[in-house]
Order: sequence, then C-alpha cells, then structure tokens
Amino acid sequence: MEFYSEEQAKYHAEHKTIANKGIFTVYGYFGLGILVTAIVALGLPYLVTALFGDGADSSSIYFSIVFGCSIGLIVFSLISNFTAIFQHPIGMIVCYTLYAVCFGGLMSMIALIVGYSTLTYALGITSAMFLFMSLIGYMSKGRLNKWIYYTISIVFALLIAALFNILIFNNSFLYWVVSYAIILVFMLLIIVDTSRIMQAGSENVLENNKTYAVYCAYRLYSDFMILLYYILRIIVIVGAKGGRR
Repeated sequence: MEFYSEEQAKYHAEHKTIANKGIFTVYGYFGLGILVTAIVALGLPYLVTALFGDGADSSSIYFSIVFGCSIGLIVFSLISNFTAIFQHPIGMIVCYTLYAVCFGGLMSMIALIVGYSTLTYALGITSAMFLFMSLIGYMSKGRLNKWIYYTISIVFALLIAALFNILIFNNSFLYWVVSYAIILVFMLLIIVDTSRIMQAGSENVLENNKTYAVYCAYRLYSDFMILLYYILRIIVIVGAKGGRR
C-alpha cells in the first residue's frame, strides 16, 4: 500500500481530474458524432421531401445527396488525418462533424432499404460489442499502443482481399471469411484505440491537445460506424437467405 504526503495526494488528485476531463472530452465528441449521424439519418428523407415534394425530382436529389455523402466520407476522412497531423483544432472539429454528417446521409439510405427495425437491431448488437471492447481497452491501462500498427496493416490487407474478391474472384466463402475477419479486426481496433485514449488521458495529452482529443473521438466514431455497417450487412444477408428457405 502506497502512502502519499498531503502535497503528493493533492497532486495526484489534480492529475486524475485533468486526465478524466480529457477522456470525457473525447467521449463527448464521440457522442456528438453519433448524435449528428442519427439526426441526419432520420431527418434527411423528410427534409428532401419537405423541400422538393414526392416526385421523381426529389428522389434524384436525394440519391445525389447520398452519393455526395459517400464521396464526402473518403474526402473528410483523409482531411481529418491531415488536419490532426498539422494540429488545427477548429479544422479537426469541422472535418469530424462533416464526416459524421456524410455517414448520416449514407445511413439514411441504408435505413430505407433494410428498415429501421433491422437497423435498430444491428445498432444494439454493435453498441454491446463496442461497450465490451471498450471495457477491455480501459482495463489494459494503455499497454496496447504497439498493436495499432499491426492492426492497421491487417485492416488494409483485408480491405484489399475484399476488393479483389468483389472484382475478380466473387467467391462466397472468401466473402464471409473476409467479412468476419474485418469485424474481428475492428473489434481489436476499438480495444487499441480505447487503450490509447486511456494512456493519453493519464499523460494529460488530451487536455493539452484539443486536436488530438477530437481525433481520438473521430477514431472511435469510425470504429463504431464501420463495425455497425458490417454487422448490419451480415444480418441482412443472413436474413435474406433465411427468408428464401
């Protein structure tokens, strides 16, 4: 058992307060991103209908917006990473918000296709997995940072394998192997990113570097949304196969 003097105890208490404040900031931005995405996903179809009516023109405008959101995901993802490197906190917040808006536009179309009940079911599964993986990352106390490089390498390898399978092989077995592997990798990413946030919080990096705090929220948000996409895709495919039996 460790004993601290009054000054040491005060220092540790202040240090812990600052660390927790930085971590709360990250998860606050993460929650904000999820909220923005939900509002856009639920409200975009109604907004387009209210502005342009129910005709063919409004459908074309809606699909154009969704297509633009798909391109925006790639663009704002790249810009967010460069913004984090060059340390622009306002730019990072703007890019992260626009990234969440674009994801919301894409999810609005997915919700219309698969139905809100299926999306809610997938969201529940994803949230439970995210919470469990985050708990593991929290308990690791920042000791998993070295795994981030291996995990990113695996992600790129799996994405390339998925692309080759779609364009060349069209193999259903490989499709399922790659899909489940991507889910496992993003589960690992959640653990690693959470561990990194805990370490950055303990070192007061999050409180002193707002750009990095928002970037960490962006990473968590991306992990969650991509995991949701793959979980949803598996649910839809399995459900469709079950319906044909």
